[in-house]
Amino acid sequence: MIPAIEQGDGPRYRQIYEFYKSAILGQQLLSETKLPSYRWLAKQIGVSNNTVLQAYDQLTAEGYLRNEPRKGLYVNKIEIKKWQLPRPVTAQKPRAATRKMPFSASVHLVDQVNFPIRQWRKSANIALDNISYQYEEHESNDTLKEELVKYLYKFRGVNANHEQLVIGSGTSTLLFWLAFVLRKRCSKLLFENPGYTRVRNLFEEFGYQISPLSVTTNGVDLQRLKKLKADLLYLTPSHQYPTGVALPVSHRLQILEWAKRTSAFIIEDDFDCEYRYKTKLMPSLQALDASGNVIYIGTFSSALMPSLRVAYMVLPQPLLESTMPFRYLTNTVSYVTRKTLGLFMEGGHWESHLRKMNKIYRLKYEVCIQALRKLPADKLHYNNNPSGLNIFLRLYTPQTESEIVKRAAEQGILVTPAGQFYMDKKRRKHPEILFEFGSLPQSEIEGIINKLYKAWFL
Repeated sequence: MIPAIEQGDGPRYRQIYEFYKSAILGQQLLSETKLPSYRWLAKQIGVSNNTVLQAYDQLTAEGYLRNEPRKGLYVNKIEIKKWQLPRPVTAQKPRAATRKMPFSASVHLVDQVNFPIRQWRKSANIALDNISYQYEEHESNDTLKEELVKYLYKFRGVNANHEQLVIGSGTSTLLFWLAFVLRKRCSKLLFENPGYTRVRNLFEEFGYQISPLSVTTNGVDLQRLKKLKADLLYLTPSHQYPTGVALPVSHRLQILEWAKRTSAFIIEDDFDCEYRYKTKLMPSLQALDASGNVIYIGTFSSALMPSLRVAYMVLPQPLLESTMPFRYLTNTVSYVTRKTLGLFMEGGHWESHLRKMNKIYRLKYEVCIQALRKLPADKLHYNNNPSGLNIFLRLYTPQTESEIVKRAAEQGILVTPAGQFYMDKKRRKHPEILFEFGSLPQSEIEGIINKLYKAWFL
């Protein structure tokens, strides 16, 4: 019996060892069977003599083989009970090939074709040349924090210092940390409905009492909010997820007044704030906050790349002292990633990339809207909020959301059913879909929308 050696399936000597061990225990190689010489076997399977010798030595040491001088290696007689036999490997049925969708308008993806790889590689090389080998590598010279403080003030009006700024591996990680450190002082959370399900589930796991706050055409329902009292309010004011509406400045001021009156903290998730296509960015809630009620959160996922897994949070002064003992839990971004991103920003590549991508995504958005305008208004409604990387669709059809998603998939297009974002799981009168256009080729968008319309209505 000659073992088959597989690349990437563990060390070669170990594969030889496991092969003969299993054959002996499974009684495929009976006692007194002579094994081939190490030179011959090495030549047959294309490995070095030492590799085979290492396997043979291990088998001999464990008593599976014995070495008879001038004769060779023989299988020892081993008393094996039936229950001690190794379980036969059951051949698994090959999985049906997963159909790869040509286009994903479902997951929040970005345009990777225009990523500034040359500038990123240069920053990464510098980071590697100056790598730190210590635990507290960010404390003395944190380029990323320095650049973030300047960027947030310049583009979002956010007032922050190094002490307030917390960096972690993604928004969910930071919110997990926040839910943990606030769990003893906060218990009631008001949440957008519809809203980002993952965040809601996270706070539910920590035992927070969550109440829905309906989203209108101008953001959360202000009249209802003014009648409520809670410890926390979660908002995505720049580009509400999933509806895409933006919170007007007048509403922002009223929400800040509510937070001051009720001593509540607002978690401002500034999702997709970088991309507005007709109007300038509205000031962040944190920039308007004079009472220290806003916890500001941002991420590089939409603006740079989701796989980077870097997000940041600005804590208000009233929370600094109580959260300081837990800061060590936020060191979840590797030094190389953190340093690379800091150098990338310091070199001006971040702002340059934002300007470039804003133009690219604006053109994609305009193509989407132009294609949607050509479709019958009595069949389909869309939010015309020129911002972000997605469009919220409502379909006037008796079909369910699952049927809508299935029909799209049959055309090779992935879309997201919006029902999952609502706190109440009852079937809505009209199915709603989230159409993500960020990663779609501009030249293909109109054709994709027309395919979807035909699949859903014709």
